[in-house]
Amino acid sequence: MKRLLSAIIACMATLGAVSCLHDTLSDPATRQEGTARLVVEVSAKEALDLSKVDIKVKNKEMPFSFTVQPDASGRAELQLQPGKYDISASAYLRETRSSAAGGADEFLLTRDGIIAPDGTVREARISIPLTVSVPGELVFREIYYHGCSTLDGAAYTKDRYLEIYNNTGADGKTLYLDSLCIAALYPANSTTGSNAWAGRDTIPVFQMFWMFPGDGHSYPLAPGESAVVAAMAAVDHRGRCTSGLQLGKAHFGCYDAQLPMHEIAAGVTPMVMYMTGQGTAWALSIHSPAVVLFKPAMGVRKYMDDALTWERYAPGESSGTRYRHIAKTWILDGVDCADTPSQSIKRLPVSIDASYVYMRSAHYSGKCIRRRLESEEGGIAFYRDTNHSAEDFLTDCTPSPRLKDD
Repeated sequence: MKRLLSAIIACMATLGAVSCLHDTLSDPATRQEGTARLVVEVSAKEALDLSKVDIKVKNKEMPFSFTVQPDASGRAELQLQPGKYDISASAYLRETRSSAAGGADEFLLTRDGIIAPDGTVREARISIPLTVSVPGELVFREIYYHGCSTLDGAAYTKDRYLEIYNNTGADGKTLYLDSLCIAALYPANSTTGSNAWAGRDTIPVFQMFWMFPGDGHSYPLAPGESAVVAAMAAVDHRGRCTSGLQLGKAHFGCYDAQLPMHEIAAGVTPMVMYMTGQGTAWALSIHSPAVVLFKPAMGVRKYMDDALTWERYAPGESSGTRYRHIAKTWILDGVDCADTPSQSIKRLPVSIDASYVYMRSAHYSGKCIRRRLESEEGGIAFYRDTNHSAEDFLTDCTPSPRLKDD
């Protein structure tokens, strides 16, 4: 394995890293005793040059990952050290600004094959169907969840926010935020051992969700415009903490009078809270939230009235907490954030986010994630949205929310 790792490192140090790595892993002469063979096959219903797809392999037990490209049929053969892995695949079609993405759930690879959840051994073969999609019209531009410090050095988390952006481009259209919703998903943290909802068409909401008010045309968002939502305290934080964020100029605030820990300044529009559990604050994780922007197909009121359909115990449970859940087809944008690559259970389906993004900086560092700028035309930015957050977002950025009057 040491020879194989050395070959990989040498390959990745060159401009031909991907092809060199692919040759190294596929050539029987380079296979090492003790490694396990894995076949990855990607496919797409749409016409797509599969040899241009990037297959990213991450070892969950070591800080090690690499990218290979398959042959024209979509097949790649790898020799890997036995262990836990996850795999994602993606391609970006710059001409049409569309993307293809897919992924596989975490799996345990041994020299005998892949260990299934029931303990049986199956063939070491992973099939990844790719979903081709166009960029979302409304996307998260920045998400600041990491927190910072008070001026006295204590941990501080009340200055968190989410920024939603109209990504329709210079020739785009005005969109309306009215009745759209934001939520954090369950499990609240990526560090939970497993996700009982994985692989399902519905996803549980954690604790509560928030709806933009309005009658359908109250809150327009023109191309290139943002709406900043303060997650807990839509107030001026400059005299409180090191981030210096003036969220008294946020457009919206997650505020309800029954939540004593939340605050809002005059001039900030309060979101409408829908409680789905218990709590005195919106528990947006400081290190690994999964957040979504969504709209129930039948409208929020009918959705909330239909508890029989949209409220249930976790899969496999018949008691305990009943979770509100949403259909994955309602999601307009979603981002899976992980604490570390080794603690990165998926909460979003790969059709929404084929991977995850994680911060390298310490908790309470005052840093955020920001979507990558793809292009700019007529002074209006267009941001990358490939449903592959590891590629779509920059990490450890200094917060720069586009507030009112800024």
